[in-house]
Amino acid sequence: MDESVEEIEGIEEIEEEAHEEEKKAEVVIERTRTLRPILELIIKVAAILIGTYEILFIFNFNYTLYDFFAKMGIEISFLKVTFQTKQSEAFILAMILLITFLLYPVRKKSKNFNKVPIYDYILAILSLAATFYLFFVYPRYAEFADVYMIDVVFGLLAIALVLEATRRTMGWVLPVVVLFFLAYGFYLINFNLIRFVQQLYFDEGIFGIPFFVMTIYVFAFIFFGAFLLKIGVSDYITEFMITIFGKRPGGPAKSAVISSALMGTVSGSSVANVLTTGTFTIPLMKKAGYPKEIAGAVEPVSSTGGQLMPPIMGAAAFIMAEFLGLPYNLIIIAAVIPALVYYAGVYIFIDLETKRLGLKGLSNISFENLKYFIRKSYILLPILVITVALVWGIPPHISAISSLGVAIWVAWVSKDEIEGNEFLYVGVVLLTTLLMFAPMAYAHLTAYVLLIISAILIAMAFKSYLIKMNEKLYITLSFVLLVAAVKYVGMTNEQLLLMSGVFGIVFSLIVGYISKSPEGRKMYSATYESMIDAGKTSTTVMLAAASAGLIQGVLTMTGLITSIGYTLIGLTGGNLFLLLILAMIFSLILGMGVPTTANYIITSLVAAPAIFQVVSNVHPYNMMVPGFTTPIALLAAHFFVFYFGILADVTPPVALASYAGSTLAGSDFWKTSKNAVKYALAGYIGPFIYFMHPEMFLITVSPWTVTAVLSVTYSLLATILVMYSMAIGLIGWFKGKIRWEIRIALIVLGLAGVTLNYFVIGALLAIVVILWLYGSKLRPKKKEEAQPS
Repeated sequence: MDESVEEIEGIEEIEEEAHEEEKKAEVVIERTRTLRPILELIIKVAAILIGTYEILFIFNFNYTLYDFFAKMGIEISFLKVTFQTKQSEAFILAMILLITFLLYPVRKKSKNFNKVPIYDYILAILSLAATFYLFFVYPRYAEFADVYMIDVVFGLLAIALVLEATRRTMGWVLPVVVLFFLAYGFYLINFNLIRFVQQLYFDEGIFGIPFFVMTIYVFAFIFFGAFLLKIGVSDYITEFMITIFGKRPGGPAKSAVISSALMGTVSGSSVANVLTTGTFTIPLMKKAGYPKEIAGAVEPVSSTGGQLMPPIMGAAAFIMAEFLGLPYNLIIIAAVIPALVYYAGVYIFIDLETKRLGLKGLSNISFENLKYFIRKSYILLPILVITVALVWGIPPHISAISSLGVAIWVAWVSKDEIEGNEFLYVGVVLLTTLLMFAPMAYAHLTAYVLLIISAILIAMAFKSYLIKMNEKLYITLSFVLLVAAVKYVGMTNEQLLLMSGVFGIVFSLIVGYISKSPEGRKMYSATYESMIDAGKTSTTVMLAAASAGLIQGVLTMTGLITSIGYTLIGLTGGNLFLLLILAMIFSLILGMGVPTTANYIITSLVAAPAIFQVVSNVHPYNMMVPGFTTPIALLAAHFFVFYFGILADVTPPVALASYAGSTLAGSDFWKTSKNAVKYALAGYIGPFIYFMHPEMFLITVSPWTVTAVLSVTYSLLATILVMYSMAIGLIGWFKGKIRWEIRIALIVLGLAGVTLNYFVIGALLAIVVILWLYGSKLRPKKKEEAQPS
């Protein structure tokens, strides 16, 4: 009895510490104002307007709704209202700038931090003017392509406001880089203001491909992720992994690696991942005996890999798909092996570090029984649905919104405080979800089946103890009847998926609002607040995309893309290895002050074309991605710069993810960052391997012969062996301490193993086997052993 009380107190102590550390880290990393109620209301309205406009006019839900009623013989003409893409982007940017100038102060350390000065009100009003001006005049420009001086004034104002908003949210580096390109580009076009504004305000620039991708694809995933975090999916994943691994040696660290990999499929953000899973896992790691500098490093490395982990990768992955002209489902398939290798590498390091430190599991901490987590595993159904939908080629934004609908449904079903047989409801959820994907040929049959299910549920509510007339039944009936109606009138599956997600939000708000139970009210709050959080969270990535779009606009306007590529080739003498090293350094340095999205956009425009030119005539790089016109060389080059842009989050001296981890752990930043770089080895070496062996992207292979399968298998196993060997060398431990000569040999051969040369891989394998068989005889002498590794 005393032991169980002690365990519960231990859990409560860790949870309390986790919440305190999360608040502390959020304040240190991102300081925003605490606003007066009226201003807070304006922020909420702006955030909700972003989501509402996105759904109605960017995801074309208004047309979907019009079709639905039209098929029932009801004509609602105003639903056919439409806006051009640039108009929609202007509206979204207007709300983003309004939120930014009210929420973010001009300086982080100003005396009256929470007070909004008069000039910020003026900037907010000017932001609305500059963006709504484009909203109203763009139809005229689209027809005549004329630019007047008044257009120039508003265009220059919009550019200046975007740069200032970017500076407030992300610091000086990105705006300074953009200003350099703007000034140089302005010079190259002979200071032609009309052409300058036309390119950067009307045609590309602010509203170029990056911002387009943010509005049509990325926002849907931000919304999806915000809701999953609100309903506690991150807590479920973390506690599930702790329950499985917690009592094993190194359990907290290993659970951090796996839970961060799974959380990465939701958040797609390094720092956000650290602040969700890290607040719980870092205190547990410290309690298990890990030094602070190791506990603070494990979580950032694991979280950074979240942007590499399909199906929801970093925002840059969506832009990559657009730049390469490939569907997003192929991008996530291409990222599978690199993501697995990355996490395998991190896990190997943690395992060896745990054995070196001689740590045990957490025997005095107890969580829910494993059966509880297995019973609640349906909470992960939305992640499964979004994965399947994306792989099947359903548009990303529709996949995200439809999965949001499923997430809302299972969140209501998971509430134990609301009566109703959980397994019965889960069965209905699973069956209805499967029937949503039923072919059009069986639409009427599907509708009849769902109507029968609805009738049975209603009847059971009157006659059976398994179902009660409460929120679970109302939500379930709403979803089932919606799917039945949409199927019956003959809507397409994509339209059905979009409607299920949007109406899921509506159902949750209505049922939650009228609910009398605390859990029902919580669901109302979770749905409502996730809409607000999505709008507020999107400010950073939207502004990064708008600023980076200005660079893209200058490069295309001046032809600098081609000339910079030739310059880089000249600097390296056309040597591929030197060019890759230069691209890596450029990407990591740029990433010290630029978000990963903007980093990828810049490096993909500057460095990737140079890499492409060097290998474009070499086999297999001169081949096309099967079924598309995208050269394999371009795919490999873009992935290369994409990976290093993400790794900047753990690369000092800035290393924002490592900074978050060290803050949570209370550790020294530099020692934490050094460990993070070491544990992220697979991220630094992997891109070179994937570039030299593009078959590891999978989508580059066609046909899949036995030889192709063996080639991919060898590349994967050899890569993991390289990571394993270098981890042994860097940690200095393999079933005991190892001699420094062996460590150096493993590191040197590991670096050479990047080529996956058969002889080098064979040598590495031989050393590992010898260590396995005769390691005890190859230990360092006592004097050497006494020295720290």
